[in-house]
Amino acid sequence: MTGEASQDRDNGLERAAGEMRELLDSARRRIWLQTRSQLLCALPPIDIAEALSRVARRSRYADLRLLIDDALALKEGQPQLARAVMRLTTAVEVRCFQPEEDTPASLLLIVDQHAWLYLVQHQGHVGLKSMHDDPPGARIAADRFDESWIFGTEALELRNLMI
Repeated sequence: MTGEASQDRDNGLERAAGEMRELLDSARRRIWLQTRSQLLCALPPIDIAEALSRVARRSRYADLRLLIDDALALKEGQPQLARAVMRLTTAVEVRCFQPEEDTPASLLLIVDQHAWLYLVQHQGHVGLKSMHDDPPGARIAADRFDESWIFGTEALELRNLMI
């Protein structure tokens, strides 16, 4: 990757992180996040754990879901998020999915009933689409998320098992 392509990628990831922060700050009841762990770890720091915790405390009807490809990589690369998920076992549902080998790394974030973000990174390029007030788009994104969620398996690596 050339220096210019690397800088473009870094700028795209920085922009995506800023958009994610805004969306997470606005969350009141629902946060759904589907991502590959490597992409989440490549982003500049975002306090997803704080957003999940805040929404879980704010509403007993919070709908918090995390769909990832590799729970162990998430534990290593995002330890604060992993600890929050393990602490909030009744509030946050976590599942793992198996992405196709040749698909680009992507991240889908859905906040409440109106906002969504889609980030894709492939061969050093970053694509970003984010909408803050788009209920129909959020519904379509939620349907896509649900399709993957159904086939996911529980992420036992991110659960405190009581014996």
